[in-house]
Amino acid sequence: MTLGISAWAIRNPIPVAVLFVALIVAGIGAYLQLPVKSVPDTAFAAVQVSISQSGAAPAELESQVTRLAENAVAGLPGVNHVMSTVAQGRSITTVEFEIGEDVQKATDQVRTAIDRIRASLPRTIDEPIIERLEADSQPILTYAVSAPAMSASDLSWYIDDALTTRLQSIGGIASIARVGGVDREINVTLYPDRLAAYGLTAPAVSAALRAFAADGPGGRAELGGGEQTIRVLGAARDLNALRAMTLPTGAGRSVRLADVADIGAGESEARSFARLNGRPVVGFQITKTRAASDVGVEDAVHREIAEIARTTPGVTITEIVSTVGDTRASFHATVAVLLEGMALAAVVVFLFLRSWRSTLIAALAMPISLIPTFAVMALLGFSLNIVTLLGLTLVVGILVDDAIVEIENIEKRIERGETPYQAALLGADQIGLAVVACALAIVVVFVPVSLMGGAAGQYFREFGLTVAAAVLFSLLVARLLTPLLAAWFLKPVARPHPPKPFKGPYRKALDWALAHPGLSLLLGALVFAGSLGLATRLPTGFIPVGNPTSIALDIQASPGATHADMDDTVAQVTRLLRRQPDVRTVFATVGGEDLSSGSVTVAFQEARTLTATQFKDRIRPLLKSIPDVRVTLQGERGPADVEITLVGREDVALAEAAERVQQEMRSLPQLTNIRLAAPPAGPELIIRPRTEEAARLGVTAETLAEITRVATIGDIDANVARMTEGERRVPIRAQLAGSARRDLTTLADLQVPTVGAGTTRLGAVADLGFEAGPARIERFDRERRVSIHSDLRDASIGQALAAVEALPAMTALPNGVRNAAYGDAEQLGELFGGFATAMAAGVALIFAVLVLLFHSLFKPVTILTALPLSIVGAISGLFVFGFGLTLPALIGFLMLLGLAAKNSILLVEFAIEREREGMSQHDALIAACRERARPIVMTTVAMAAGMVPTAIGLGEGAAFRQPMAVAVIGGLITSTLLSLLLVPVVYRYVDRFELWLKPRLARVLTPRSIDTDMER
Repeated sequence: MTLGISAWAIRNPIPVAVLFVALIVAGIGAYLQLPVKSVPDTAFAAVQVSISQSGAAPAELESQVTRLAENAVAGLPGVNHVMSTVAQGRSITTVEFEIGEDVQKATDQVRTAIDRIRASLPRTIDEPIIERLEADSQPILTYAVSAPAMSASDLSWYIDDALTTRLQSIGGIASIARVGGVDREINVTLYPDRLAAYGLTAPAVSAALRAFAADGPGGRAELGGGEQTIRVLGAARDLNALRAMTLPTGAGRSVRLADVADIGAGESEARSFARLNGRPVVGFQITKTRAASDVGVEDAVHREIAEIARTTPGVTITEIVSTVGDTRASFHATVAVLLEGMALAAVVVFLFLRSWRSTLIAALAMPISLIPTFAVMALLGFSLNIVTLLGLTLVVGILVDDAIVEIENIEKRIERGETPYQAALLGADQIGLAVVACALAIVVVFVPVSLMGGAAGQYFREFGLTVAAAVLFSLLVARLLTPLLAAWFLKPVARPHPPKPFKGPYRKALDWALAHPGLSLLLGALVFAGSLGLATRLPTGFIPVGNPTSIALDIQASPGATHADMDDTVAQVTRLLRRQPDVRTVFATVGGEDLSSGSVTVAFQEARTLTATQFKDRIRPLLKSIPDVRVTLQGERGPADVEITLVGREDVALAEAAERVQQEMRSLPQLTNIRLAAPPAGPELIIRPRTEEAARLGVTAETLAEITRVATIGDIDANVARMTEGERRVPIRAQLAGSARRDLTTLADLQVPTVGAGTTRLGAVADLGFEAGPARIERFDRERRVSIHSDLRDASIGQALAAVEALPAMTALPNGVRNAAYGDAEQLGELFGGFATAMAAGVALIFAVLVLLFHSLFKPVTILTALPLSIVGAISGLFVFGFGLTLPALIGFLMLLGLAAKNSILLVEFAIEREREGMSQHDALIAACRERARPIVMTTVAMAAGMVPTAIGLGEGAAFRQPMAVAVIGGLITSTLLSLLLVPVVYRYVDRFELWLKPRLARVLTPRSIDTDMER
């Protein structure tokens, strides 16, 4: 069958040349504009609701805030999960929507839902913060700033004002967040005894400051024939004016603020801090916009930071962590692997063809197919990231495949005496159907990948379409440019060469297989069954463990730990880590509302002796030596390598079930360092009103809460008075001295207002005592959640999860308690389910394409028999080299579906054409194997050679690419060897079945004529 496309291209070279020049120019222009990112853009719709209430205990926040927020958003359309974390003073609820939901619409819906319940929330909360979360919204750069000549508040203001202003002028920066540091405040330190003497309370002082020390608009006046704006200026302009401010005490009396408080310029309470190698610093983190290039933003930030350092002496800015470093290194390594793969594929072509002209024509197909792909990527809004670069690396050997098949067929005709022009004119279109079928078989495999659901589908939309575009361009090159170049640049041979006789080991093996078809198929089936058995021994996982340039640790102290306790703990952790030779810097951050937790980032030296995994194994036992604190290593994809989540409404049953599961997990050899994610319960100071006394004096629980809150930590930020200092609005915070919070008697003596404008002691209307309360509460889909974390020990995530799920405690959970498969467990199921669906769809589409091209329902069956043969080598390769069934390995399996079909297509298409010319079936099969064995082997070796640099694991990010390359190379080898022997055997059986079935179907489907029925 000939399509005539190549003949047209040979006769019309100018349109073809113009087309490819335009494609190359467009591709180069697009490549220069494509952003370089770590991962593709995703459409995860998640919205976070943050509600703060200073000083509130987790149990109180859960009942008064978190449950209301959860109930408000749970009924929104498209909600997948609702998760909450409640810690001291802060409730965070994350609403996860179904993939594909519009992020902005989801954010607006959540904001509206929270607005509806705003009146039901406590009056003392800060305004809820509602923001959308994106997968790529994590900080890309973390810096530490030190300035010995500046105070902590001045350094913090320098970062918030001067530094942030300069950096935010850089295009692509979304936000800059300060880490650690303190804010400047005017401290109004109240004297409890003097407040009692004047009958004042801490909230009364704070309210008076807010009411009297303020500037406000007063409307308009028309005096003296003109219009004037009225302003009321009551705010204090300096500390002396603030000290002289008069406060009303009731009954027409007043008192100066300085008589009941000490007023001075100071700093807010240090609820967080940062340390770099043990030294106090203030850090900041930079987050880029979604569309911006990681590399471009980092380069611009580096230039601006260098300029700031030059113009601001005395300020030292140190880069701690850059996720862009790994992205940049992976990008350069992938480009290098790509070029090396092209070179190796060209060398293979030359070794087979022994002609530099033919080699050059075939090799040109790779860059000419690859470059226009960048234009398609830019048109679709893609980026150069780990997924698209993986696709380009994977496809490099395929790009030369179609050109090899065509140039090899043309070379054969030239060797038999035809001129290059004639050979190209006839030979290219002679094999055109096979080339089109091969390319479309690969395209229809990867298009379903781009339509996969779940988390994996979000990442591989760009992957599937990038590979499909590159293969289609390679088909365009093979059908138009390769025949044109062959017709005009190849040279005729001086002496025609007759075809060599078909003999040797391959001919003997082929004759044996055709003579023993049943035994041949049985052996093939046994090999395939053995590979499936071997697959059950492969570890499973999501993404292979990499070797990042930094790792993170979590610090969890006992609830109630103080600033000094955490500072000492950070110092111990830093000294331990700094003794390790591979460590460059140790950056620690502690606190927020809760001072008992923090994190440590360890950045490695450029030249190091241990991988990240080996380093973790070394320090894990050392971390246990630090007393009174739990220091754990974070996993690559979350807070731990393995996370088991149990949920339920009954707290007691849930806690007991979690304890049993935790104990049984300790017996598993795959796991180590098993621990509960939440910290243990901590002491709380409980104030219980005495009902009779409180009611008699008109004292409410709300009044008691306000008195103690304002006295100990001050009023909420929205309610405090402020003083203007230049461009700053400095809070004026009234509260007791820090020592008062350490004295139970002082707290009991706080004055509480009563009916009749009097006051009484807090201890007179309430009992004060200590009780244990949860330090952190976690919730999942409106139920309490208990998470069990652990690290892996020489096992994959799939093996570990399977072992945990088989535990007796997991198989017999109590009523009301369930295992919530979330995170890696959920995504692992989605991954294998999604790829199974994609592979099934790929096989079905390959069959459909082949039916359309060959006009037969049976011949495509022969072609598809090669698909299982590729799995044999893929599984064997992964097993031999110690890789697991992970995401890149599954990608390799997908690619093999198209590649294995290619070999069969070349054989079957040739045999069909020879049979149509009158050749017997046996002779047609022998001729097909003789003529097509060489291009099959050539393309296989060329594709394998193109992936050798990837399989070797050169460069950054090799851990992600290696399993894919090993699976593809192994599958190519077995599918080539076995298909050259078994496809002819299957062809014979399928052809015989078709010949047997067709007459019977014809008799059934042919309608009986009316005359025949009448005669009968």
